[in-house]
Amino acid sequence: MPVPENQPADPVRGYRALLVAEGDSAVVQALLAQVLYDTGDYTGAVAAADAALRGHPTDGVARITRASALNALCRFEAAAADFAVLAKAHPGRAAILIGLGTAYAEAGQPREAIAALMQAIAAEPGNAEAAAALGAVCARTGNAAAAITACRYALTLDPDQVIAHQNLAALLAADDPAVAVHRDAAYRRKQIVTIAGPPAAPAVLVLTCAAAANIPLDHLLPRRRFTQIRWFIDYACPDQDRELPPHDLVFNAIGDPDLMPDLRAPVERMLRETDRPVLNHPARIRDIHRAALPELLGGLPDVVVPQVTRVARDRHDENLWLVAHCLPVIVRPAGSHGGENLVCAATEAEATAAIARAPHSYVTDFYDYRAAADGLHRKYRVIFVDRVAYPYHLAIGPDWLVHYWTAGMAEAPARRAEEALFLRDPARAIGARAMAALGAIAARLDLDYAGTDFSVLPDGRVLVFEANATMLVHPETDAMFAYKNEAVAVILAAVDRMIAQRSGRIGSVSG
Repeated sequence: MPVPENQPADPVRGYRALLVAEGDSAVVQALLAQVLYDTGDYTGAVAAADAALRGHPTDGVARITRASALNALCRFEAAAADFAVLAKAHPGRAAILIGLGTAYAEAGQPREAIAALMQAIAAEPGNAEAAAALGAVCARTGNAAAAITACRYALTLDPDQVIAHQNLAALLAADDPAVAVHRDAAYRRKQIVTIAGPPAAPAVLVLTCAAAANIPLDHLLPRRRFTQIRWFIDYACPDQDRELPPHDLVFNAIGDPDLMPDLRAPVERMLRETDRPVLNHPARIRDIHRAALPELLGGLPDVVVPQVTRVARDRHDENLWLVAHCLPVIVRPAGSHGGENLVCAATEAEATAAIARAPHSYVTDFYDYRAAADGLHRKYRVIFVDRVAYPYHLAIGPDWLVHYWTAGMAEAPARRAEEALFLRDPARAIGARAMAALGAIAARLDLDYAGTDFSVLPDGRVLVFEANATMLVHPETDAMFAYKNEAVAVILAAVDRMIAQRSGRIGSVSG
């Protein structure tokens, strides 16, 4: 196609020559910034936009180009500041408010993001992009009800809003028939989703799936340091492995073997033929389900793993557990986490009723692990990164089913102090014997990223509750729990080092 007479064959060179010939010009710098942005030179675009704004501070084109380039560089706070200037100068512009809300969300300012996106919807009620973005932010903050409402509204405006379908598929209850509809709408048309980091960031091919089986990656692979190429392998198309974007390594984020989909031919071929490192290989994840743990960790010194039996309701083997277990027992649906639908059954009838509620269940021996000194239950968590144990948290509560946010930690300064000691000096907190046991567990699991929840018995042995790859790691925003963030930073730095070493991109991964 011929180049129009009024447009240089190389616009960047042409605009630079114009600046040399005729002196600095805010208009030319703004045009140069746009061209540099379009060619992917985001750093150059910011510099040209800066020059334009020095000469013409109210130039909206230069400002929005700068904001967009800053977003592409993952400098989200600076991008938000530019979008805020634009929103003030051009009130009621939905596109600007969406940009502002998105930048705030990426900068970790969800309240400000929600406010901006609500303004965008108020300014333009028919804007499906704004509604879908609002749903995504609400989902990230844990406000499921608001997220579902926003996503459903977005789909009334535009039934093809993929982000809204993705979030509804994740948010709705697993037994809601609409889940399959939303998954298909999201992933049949788009199986590969790229979340771009800075231009020089290592690219990680993430094997993921539509089910709630995945390792949470927002903090392990943050956008400021990594590009994520998410491949929803349960929807992989034939020969799609031949079309994957370039990447430095593969990270299998599907951590729950109960929910892992069957590997389709292109995924199996990629895993077989790739010359890139594969972290948490799916074949290894499949071997580490709850019922396998007693045998897998069996024989390790100072490690106690309660007996576990998997039962299937439709095979009428609900009573198989009676052979291997004594009451009381813990019954949990396969694929469940966070204590959801967990039952401690004291009688055979209670156990049978709990097993009948789910297609597949795990029956586990119950251990009374209360501390004799204070009658409290202690559940520790360590994260294994490249087979090294790092302390993550300690929940202390009066009930046997201990979960951090229901254990009363906020109301108990002494418990928080005990947790802080564990995070600061785990060997002192639980003893050398338990630390050696954790090292042996990490080696036996043989995963690149995993973790275990456990307690320490009075004789110093480790009582394992679970050990798998689905463990969540995240920094705390509540000042009361800020003491945990140093330990979180150590874990995240270990993940960075592992990826840098495995990918050969040492020096490319930085904060």
